[in-house]
Amino acid sequence: MQSMSYLPKDEKRKAILEATLSLVVSCGFAGITARKVAAEMGAATGTIHHHFSSLDELKTEVIRYAISSSVDSDLEAIKGLPPYEALLQMLLPSNFPDREFENRVWLSAADEMWRNEQLKTVYCESMASLTDLIGNVITLGQKQGLFDPALDSRQCAWKLMATSFTLSNYSYLGDSSLNLHAIDELVINDIRLTLGMKDSEKTQRARL
Repeated sequence: MQSMSYLPKDEKRKAILEATLSLVVSCGFAGITARKVAAEMGAATGTIHHHFSSLDELKTEVIRYAISSSVDSDLEAIKGLPPYEALLQMLLPSNFPDREFENRVWLSAADEMWRNEQLKTVYCESMASLTDLIGNVITLGQKQGLFDPALDSRQCAWKLMATSFTLSNYSYLGDSSLNLHAIDELVINDIRLTLGMKDSEKTQRARL
């Protein structure tokens, strides 16, 4: 790794955020300290304090960084895809080999936000951004006549996110009947039921 002292300011800040994210996976937001982040980077503790005025600011910026990276990745992945395929890309757990990493970050953030109002605000904004993205895809599908949901697009987005994220977490319980393949099928069924899709429109991928 290039020495921190030679990195431009923006790259130093990014390196701090990425190091903090790595620590969140192992010790959660509650266990984050400037000393631990500095040790993770092989840098002086003063480096952290120079770029972030407080630990709360660091934690909130980590959430912003994580959701921005996630949304950018989703936008790139669904570019040019029709609405139904775009939803599969964003919601099927098997499309995210690093889902366990993401789940740990978001579960820890959801817990930490009850102790940190600043982080709670950013966490809620971040989840709303992801909901907007999925809701926009659903709205496009409605305009194209692909979807006919009983709920509005935003409610559909929240429901589908809850199904996907919750079942993704359950996959780590070790129940052989709830592997990624089974969860994908459950999520697909929920997408189709929630969005009022007809059997004649079903376009499941060959691997399912």
